[in-house]
Amino acid sequence: MNMRMASILCLLVMLAACTAGQQRGLVGDTYVSSSQPAVALKARDLPLMGSVAGTSRLTSSGALGGLPIDSWITVYGKGDGASPLAIVAHGEVPNGWYWDGIMRQPFSIDEGVETIGDLGFQACTYVVSAKRDAFLPLEDPEGARILAQDGTPPRRWLARMFANRFNFDNDKIVLEYREPLPDDITSITALPLGRADYIAAFEQRAREAFAAGPVSIPASGMTRANSLGALQWRYLDEIFWGTVSPYDRMDWR
Repeated sequence: MNMRMASILCLLVMLAACTAGQQRGLVGDTYVSSSQPAVALKARDLPLMGSVAGTSRLTSSGALGGLPIDSWITVYGKGDGASPLAIVAHGEVPNGWYWDGIMRQPFSIDEGVETIGDLGFQACTYVVSAKRDAFLPLEDPEGARILAQDGTPPRRWLARMFANRFNFDNDKIVLEYREPLPDDITSITALPLGRADYIAAFEQRAREAFAAGPVSIPASGMTRANSLGALQWRYLDEIFWGTVSPYDRMDWR
C-alpha cells in the first residue's frame, strides 16, 4: 500500500470514528450536537418555531440526482411576516466529500469573521432571493401565498449569515438572522439619506441574536421535532449551503 492510499484510508477511518454514535437534535428549545462540533446553539430572544431532520441535495456536485446532505434545521421566530427570523442549520456530507471553503452569498456585503460563543464563523450580509427562499412560508406566509400566485412578495428580507466547517470539513453549520427590509431601502450598497447606520445596526442585532455554549445532554436524551412542514427543501441547495468537492480519487490498481 503506497503512502497516499494509506493517508486517505486513515482520514476515512477518522471521519467514521468522529461520526459514530453522535447525537443531534433538540434539548428544550436548543439545537445540540454531541459530535464535532460538540455545541449547543439557539436564538436568544425568539420563540422556537420548529426543528426537523431531513435531506438536502446539492445539484452542482455532479452527483446523480444531487448529492444528499444530512441536514438538521431549527427555526426561531413568530412567522408573522414582520418579525425577525433566526435559523440554525447543520449539514453533513457523505463519505468521500468535503465542504469547500467558500462561505458567502452572491452579491453579499460586509464579509468578515465573527465569533459566537467560542465558535468562529465567516459572515456576510445579503438580500434573500424571494423566489428561492426555503424559509419564505415560515417567515412570511402571506408573502409566500402572493408569490405562488405569480405575484411579487410584499416585502424583501435582509440576512446576516454566519458559516463555518467542522469535523475535518465533513460538517457545516450555518446561522442566519433575518429581518424584513424596510420599503425605503432598495439597495444595501447605496442607502438612502438618513439611513447610513442601518446596515451596521442590523449586523449588530444579528451578532447578538444567537447563543452558543457547551453541550449538556440530559439523561432522557434529545427530541427531534418534525414541525416545519412549510420548509421548502428544494431550495436548501448549494445556494444556501455552499459547495462541496470530492476527495481525490485513488488509483486502486
